[in-house]
Amino acid sequence: MFGGTFTDIAMWVFYPFNGPARAKVEFINVPLGKIGEHVGDWEHVTLRVSNFNGQLWRIYFAEHSGGTWVEASELEFQNDSNKPIAYSSLHGHAMYPKPGLVVQGSSGVGIRNDTAKSNTAVDLGLGFEIVSAEYLGGGIVVEPPWVNYFRQWGPKLSYDIAEEISKAEKMLPGRLKSAFEKIIKGLPNEVLGEEGPTGPKVKRSWNGDEV
Repeated sequence: MFGGTFTDIAMWVFYPFNGPARAKVEFINVPLGKIGEHVGDWEHVTLRVSNFNGQLWRIYFAEHSGGTWVEASELEFQNDSNKPIAYSSLHGHAMYPKPGLVVQGSSGVGIRNDTAKSNTAVDLGLGFEIVSAEYLGGGIVVEPPWVNYFRQWGPKLSYDIAEEISKAEKMLPGRLKSAFEKIIKGLPNEVLGEEGPTGPKVKRSWNGDEV
């Protein structure tokens, strides 16, 4: 809820596997070996809907411990319908409103988040389950047991991050290695993590606003 004016509808998607990350260092694409791989991945989009007329106002696209609000007028819609489109990035599943490349970093150095148009899509309006609506009062929506599972949704994968970074650096000329190391060290745990993610109810957005 947003002051009684809007209702936020968070739509969570579970991916069984998060693939390895890739970096972009100026004009060079660098595979990062096992970095970023883990079993299980939770990502989401949040629809902000007007309580007065039911119109979609904006959507929050979650991206690796952060995200972006996008106005409804700037969204893509499927086949001229009222269904907005979200693009899920290759391997990492970060959500974006447009296809293309988003580099998570600065000055042309960072982690690649690649999205593209496809004939294959997942319609989140089909087969969904309402798992919580606390603002309606107790007993209206009964939370399924899995919502209150607070451990990681996947086993820990063991690998030496320093070794994987060293392998990746061998592809770079000397002047780019320091910039690459700086970006890697500043990445959020969701990118570097070896463990599966925690569930939706553990995220800060569950009881607060998307920021």
